[in-house]
Amino acid sequence: MVRRFLVAAVLLAAAGACLAAREDLVKIAPDRINAWRAVPDATVYARGDGIVDIYNGGYEVYTRAGVTEALRRMYAQGDRLVEVTAHTMTSNRAAKAFLGDRYRMEMKSAPPRGEFKRFATSGSGTTTAYAIEGRYFLTVVVYEDSAAARNQALGFVKVLEQNASRVR
Repeated sequence: MVRRFLVAAVLLAAAGACLAAREDLVKIAPDRINAWRAVPDATVYARGDGIVDIYNGGYEVYTRAGVTEALRRMYAQGDRLVEVTAHTMTSNRAAKAFLGDRYRMEMKSAPPRGEFKRFATSGSGTTTAYAIEGRYFLTVVVYEDSAAARNQALGFVKVLEQNASRVR
């Protein structure tokens, strides 16, 4: 009887920790960001190997880099869409290293020296902004390749950074 109680208590604690972790990511990417609203039924949360539900192929790159969980949301404003993914990393150091890896992959050069928190890149009809805040790795994808899309992606990711700074 005591053993069943202990097992139930451990399971409840784990479920509570999982729910709290998801809620932290929802605070970073809330239902509304400025005039943008989360698209109903277009939010995916995953932990560990479940991240395959977010990254259809190649998710191992994320888990090996230290991603422990992720939340992907689509936002809409009129007929425009923005995709946001907030990742919890194992540490601040893992987040910074992963941002550097993404920079090298996207920009084909070493990241800038010193304090480096975000960058944006465009191509093939999309613009993506990458950023870190503490142990959170953040991405924003705008489905357009233009200077306006770059500004939009960077503006969006800065809001996510501010939100993440309050979650710590």
